[in-house]
Parts: sequence; C-alpha cells; structure tokens
Amino acid sequence: MEKRSDGGTTTIDIREIFAPVKRAEYLFWVIVLAAMVGLIFPGSRNFFMAKFVAAGTDPRLAAWQSILWHHGATLLIFTLPLLLIRPLGIYEKGLSLFKPGDWRWGIKWALIGCAVVTIPTWISSSDPEFIREYPLAMMAFDSASMYVLFMFSYLLYYIGWEAFFRGFIGYGMCGLGYTPFLALMVQVALSTIIHIGKPQMELISAIPGGIFMGILAYRSRSLLWPLTFHFYVGTINTFFCWLHQ
Repeated sequence: MEKRSDGGTTTIDIREIFAPVKRAEYLFWVIVLAAMVGLIFPGSRNFFMAKFVAAGTDPRLAAWQSILWHHGATLLIFTLPLLLIRPLGIYEKGLSLFKPGDWRWGIKWALIGCAVVTIPTWISSSDPEFIREYPLAMMAFDSASMYVLFMFSYLLYYIGWEAFFRGFIGYGMCGLGYTPFLALMVQVALSTIIHIGKPQMELISAIPGGIFMGILAYRSRSLLWPLTFHFYVGTINTFFCWLHQ
C-alpha cells in the first residue's frame, strides 16, 4: 500500500512488481537463479561425493575426482548462460568477451592487480584456515602431469566463473538497461555469497576482488583480463598453501 497526500492509500497491483524492463528480463533472472542452484547442488563437490564416490575410496582420490567434477560443472553451468546474451537481445555493443578488447589498459591493470595481491596471498596462505582448505586436491602435486591437469581444470573453472559473473550478469544487466554500477554491485554480491564457507579472509577479499574484476571487465570490454587476474590468484594461492603444508 502507498500513502496519498490526502491521507488515503493507493493500492499497488502486485503485477507491477514483476513488470520487466524488457521481455527478456524474466528469462535473464530465471537463468541466473537456475545457474546458481546448479552450481550449489549438482555441480558441487558434495553432490559428487554423495552420488558417485564408492565407500572406502581413498580420500585423496575422492577429493581429486570431486574437484575435477566441480571445475567441469562450473565451466558448463556458468558458460552456457553467456552464450544466450545475443539470442536474448541483451547484448551490449562493443564487448569483446574473451577477445583482448582494450588490451593495453586491460593488461596494465591486470598485471598491477597481480603484483598487489602476491604478498598478501603469501601471508594468508600460512593461515591454518587456508591450509585446511587448499590445495583443493593434494593429488595434484603427485606428479608434473597431475599438476598440469589440475591447473588446466582450474583454468576452465575460472573461465566459467568470469563468463557468468562478469559476463552474463555484468554485461547482461547493462544490456537490459541497468547502470554499470548496479550491475557491478549485483555480480559482486552474488559472487561473494558463493564464497560463504570459505576461509574468512577469502570471503572478505571476494568483495574488493569482485569490484576490481568487474571494473577490469567493463572498462577493458573483455573478460580476458579479469580471467587472467583471477586465475593468477587461484594458482599462487594453491601453490603457496602447498608450500605451507
């Protein structure tokens, strides 16, 4: 209900709540919700462990298999929505996605970001919370080939992550007519929520990290540079935590 100047009230039609900016907006948010649910449930490591890991399996092997499942699921679940931006008619012109875009600006700030986070990542990797969480699969360090496979799966994971949060949500919301700032804040909020359950400092750093990567994506008009930064952070965090084991 809404108060009128004469003291009365005006009834608000509930249909106004669901009135889309564009017809595609309904489908856009349904896809966002479906992708989030997909990652949390069938795409999760817990789902894989419950459904596919036999009792008595070596915990190290189970962890290895579950993380490969999770990385592959993230790539699939989070990249598919990005492919729908053009068909939905919400594609914002000028975006290069995984092409270089404004590469001079992008590579400059991606490298600055990488340099800035290196020492804090080394410090945080000695935190017992981080050591308990990472590396996600200790079998990755059994051999060079296992490590390369793990890092490749990690890259696929980050491709899916950036495609969804900075791509589908960030670019998609702008294509729907929302301001870049609102699109930035929504993708930061949602990507931070996904970090719940991670070490506390990782959860906290997801906020400035998400803002930085969102700016990288929108200003450079490419997902390549936030992907580069994000993959770098994940890689050095994994390696540093392994060194502290």
